[in-house]
Amino acid sequence: MILLDIAQNLGQGIIGTLIYTAIGIVFAVAAYFIVDLLIPGNMGKQIAEEKNLPIAVVAGSMILGICIVIAASMVG
Repeated sequence: MILLDIAQNLGQGIIGTLIYTAIGIVFAVAAYFIVDLLIPGNMGKQIAEEKNLPIAVVAGSMILGICIVIAASMVG
């Protein structure tokens, strides 16, 4: 009985974690594309082909900041 309850709670926790992870990734990717639209030029192209380090720092900082906000909103 007790083990069944523990297993059920663990399963629900894992499913909830996977759902919130998927939602967080979707929001982070959407935010990246929104910022990419706001910055002149193609941010991915500037980072990959032109080796534009300042744009890479901006993109990384933006993704990190958005992920922190998403994580804080999920925790409560």
